Amino acid sequence: MANYYEILEIHPEATRGEVKAAFRNLAKKYHPDFHPRQSSWAHDRMHEILRAYEVLIDDQKRSIYDRTLSHREVCRGSTYRESLKKKGNDPAACCQLIFLDLLEGRGVDALALYEKLLTRHPSFRLQSYMTVGDCLDCKFLLAEEYERRHKSRTAFEQYSELYREDLLHNYFKHFREEILLRMRNLMVQFLCGEGDLSFALRGFSEGLRDALPRRERAFIYKKMAECILRAGDEHLARLNLIIALQLNPKLGGIKKIRAKLGMNVRTLTV
Repeated sequence: MANYYEILEIHPEATRGEVKAAFRNLAKKYHPDFHPRQSSWAHDRMHEILRAYEVLIDDQKRSIYDRTLSHREVCRGSTYRESLKKKGNDPAACCQLIFLDLLEGRGVDALALYEKLLTRHPSFRLQSYMTVGDCLDCKFLLAEEYERRHKSRTAFEQYSELYREDLLHNYFKHFREEILLRMRNLMVQFLCGEGDLSFALRGFSEGLRDALPRRERAFIYKKMAECILRAGDEHLARLNLIIALQLNPKLGGIKKIRAKLGMNVRTLTV
């Protein structure tokens, strides 16, 4: 397996600016347009460069990558992955293989194996076979991969579980806000689309309501009011909008729903 720092030809202590500069230089050098007679080779090289860049430019992905790099360097090449695969259904080996594939951009393989384990063993849990750090890192990458595959509901459930576990271990610390942001954005997707309203309401109640700042909670309550009104329940929509305005009296973007519900914003009455 390749070392992303070597691919971008930079030092492990390189700054974000240096990562960006290295990517730009290599992209110009290996872009397929400049190698018409070796387009396949150039395409593969660009894919490798892009994958390295995507990991090293993202603070959380880079942190995860750096924490696993020393171990992976000992097992450099395909030997380590093949040795894990040879262990068959051994749960510990499968967990490490999932983690490795997520790190190396083989998300489809990682999700397939993860879901296979869940199907075969309903009580399966990553934390039973991994250290706390590896487990939480792996869960973050799983959630991100589900989100990338547009499996928003599963992604939200993964982020929510990850957030609750991190509160116990205080592992992600400053990055916890990023997890909340991703949950918040997925929640807005649920409420703006034609998804499962009951799932969105339950997800907000169980995962986000007590974690988000007042202004963010107000925004979500407004979105819930709009969604509930589309479903035809004016009374519940009105209650959610009132809560939103109590949390943030200066909440914007409520003119249309206020008019539909016949509400007076100043007095918060019907």
